[in-house]
Amino acid sequence: MTLVLERVTVARGAQPVVREVSLVARRGEVTVLLGPNGAGKTTLLEAVSGVLPTRAGRVTLSGHDLTGRPRTRRAALGLAHVEQGRTVFATLTTAENLALTGEPARALELFPELGPRLDVRAGLLSGGEQQMLVLARAILRRPAALLLDEMSLGLAPAIVRRLLPVIRALAGEGCAVLLVEQFAHTALTLADAAYVLARGGLTYAGDPAPLRADDSALRRAYLGDHRDDGR
Repeated sequence: MTLVLERVTVARGAQPVVREVSLVARRGEVTVLLGPNGAGKTTLLEAVSGVLPTRAGRVTLSGHDLTGRPRTRRAALGLAHVEQGRTVFATLTTAENLALTGEPARALELFPELGPRLDVRAGLLSGGEQQMLVLARAILRRPAALLLDEMSLGLAPAIVRRLLPVIRALAGEGCAVLLVEQFAHTALTLADAAYVLARGGLTYAGDPAPLRADDSALRRAYLGDHRDDGR
């Protein structure tokens, strides 16, 4: 179950935001996509999941061409996308949110904190509980590939540390995880592969170890004056 992007270009309006990005997220691995604000990371994920059209290039999942297919078809082929903003169904209870996508018992194994909150409307959950709920809903679909956009946004560090092992375990079960994260060092602790997107193009692709070991290498990639391939 491998997600492959080949020379993908995405525009918002007439202006290309992402240009000729090639990326591989492999089964059983956490692939992180880093970069400064406004670099196009969210735009790229939205093109992969079908929120936005691609102007050029190709997206495949396990050999199935996703390019130009509707979001529902991409989901049926095993693609899940957790977008920014923790989009729960606010007027439904936690249990009802979970029941929309699968058996809640699996979610409670991952996030036992949700057990006492099953009868609470999702809109009344804390930010951390809502993120657990959104992740649980995605995982219950047993996706082949999971796109995670800014998982830690607005959350306390302790909550983020609670979520990280779940992402690692999901990859360990064979999912291809593509994680966009604002906290680079947090993401790199999980990463099996790393990409940096700056000024609409990739400035780093490959082994995350050099980025973990050397802050200056990460800064150069963020500034867009460095291109490397560690794989």
